Amino acid sequence: MRITVACLATLAASVSAQRDYYFTFGSGSLVQERLDPLINPGGLSGHVHSVVGGDAFAATMDYATTQSSSCTSADIIPDKSNYWMPNLYFHKNGKFTLVPEKSPKHKIYYKYGIGGQPDAGKSEFPKNFRMMAGKANLRSDDGSLGSGGSQLEWYCHGPGPRRIATGIPKGFTSCPDGLAVAMRFPSCWNGQEFDKAQPLAHMSYPGTQAGTAGCPEGFQQARFPEIFIEYWLDVSQFDGQYGANDSPFVLSTGDSTGYGFHMDFLNGWQEGVLAKAMKTCNPGNTGSPSLDAPQCFGAGSKQDGAAKDACRKTSSIKEEIGLNGPLSQLPGCNPIQAGPGLATAPGNCAGAPTVEPISSGRPSSATTLPTGGLTPSPTSVPVAVDTQPNSLLPVPQTTSAKAQPTPPTDTGIVPPSGGSSGLSPPSVNSTSGVWKAAGCFLDALNPRSLGNRPEWWGQKISSSNCVERCASIRAKYAGTENGGQCFCGNELLNSANHPGKCTSKCAGDGSEICGGAAHLSIYSLDGQVSIKKRRTHHRHSRHFLASV
Repeated sequence: MRITVACLATLAASVSAQRDYYFTFGSGSLVQERLDPLINPGGLSGHVHSVVGGDAFAATMDYATTQSSSCTSADIIPDKSNYWMPNLYFHKNGKFTLVPEKSPKHKIYYKYGIGGQPDAGKSEFPKNFRMMAGKANLRSDDGSLGSGGSQLEWYCHGPGPRRIATGIPKGFTSCPDGLAVAMRFPSCWNGQEFDKAQPLAHMSYPGTQAGTAGCPEGFQQARFPEIFIEYWLDVSQFDGQYGANDSPFVLSTGDSTGYGFHMDFLNGWQEGVLAKAMKTCNPGNTGSPSLDAPQCFGAGSKQDGAAKDACRKTSSIKEEIGLNGPLSQLPGCNPIQAGPGLATAPGNCAGAPTVEPISSGRPSSATTLPTGGLTPSPTSVPVAVDTQPNSLLPVPQTTSAKAQPTPPTDTGIVPPSGGSSGLSPPSVNSTSGVWKAAGCFLDALNPRSLGNRPEWWGQKISSSNCVERCASIRAKYAGTENGGQCFCGNELLNSANHPGKCTSKCAGDGSEICGGAAHLSIYSLDGQVSIKKRRTHHRHSRHFLASV
């Protein structure tokens, strides 16, 4: 039996309970802010998002970042993934009022069965996996929104017949039980990494058959569970302020049609947890077995409402998004575009907001984001905010899934590598003196080798400005990674000197090197590094391609 979004939206109200191989869970917003680590890594997104999941959500992140989350706003504790989507505003008399969310706020479905049986052909998501659903620049149905695609549907719930439409419906003046929008993610993978220039290219929607046999040609490397999300909104405060034929609701992209609704997903599931549950967890809409039952996620894996509601993140973007009252324009200066043609990007937005850099989960001094290269865009075409395509996605390895790197043996003092380090620049002048390149070092996991979160981001990073940042807070070491992350710290943990692995050009200065995939360009005042070993799990290689 194939379950569509429309069916899923009504399952909870079904007269007869139904057990099947899918589960649902709810989540409130972790934060509402203008970040999108998929499309605008390291910079501002063109529009505001409602973000769900682990509290390590940041402008620059990977799987390791998700695992550093201290909590999640979702029900299931081992799921530190992040899910995000555009906020909705009510527009009247030139003012934009942020529409509040309504319980269950974000209802997330994972479907992995077929015909009442588990689908052995479905795999858990690989580390660093990410994907999108929908196209932010759509203002009419281009054929991708129907039953064979994202199954986008909007609902006005209330007594009597519901209003259902692909875009935001009309013909109502109130939705007493809530306005909701539902969409599904694609689940067939071609084995390629996410490409922010073509964010939908690596995924496709399936047919009805089980496993990869139901996937289109070229997308049969793996098939994942189908994720459906309902986003619930409370529009009751606007009753009587609009007519049945009006279009008062506008997405944060400036979309008054609703066709441009979209969602993003960045995998943060604890490895092995989802794969195990898909074999035996079949509550459907019955609530039995409970998600913390042994055949699902196990004892202690499901948190209560108070715990998940307490998981909140202070926005790192210092701008007003409507939480304190109506706005005269949408954040990002997005104009209302009703189509039917594709939306176009707005011009430069005056008054750049500020970003609070994050260190160990605590905000530091604010940094104003430059407007150059950060022109907000409401379209699905990403704004160029760095110079390295996919610079934040570690390159997938092809070694055995159980293979691990040789444990670091070069502990103690690592002498200056001098001109043989291959790092550029070989030295940096700072307020505290001349910092020298110490070399290229492995960035381990749990904890990261040089701090669990980037110390500084939001501007285009270079090794020079990272050193200056670390010097300003009196850190012993400065390290850049993946072309766009800056870490500061006083000790280097569980690492090893790996010359030649740091090859990523800095997003802020293409003449400089800012580490590499899972590797740090390290600088210190004396050009030396002292590596300390702690008992921990290290970053390891594995097949990026999940078995099917």
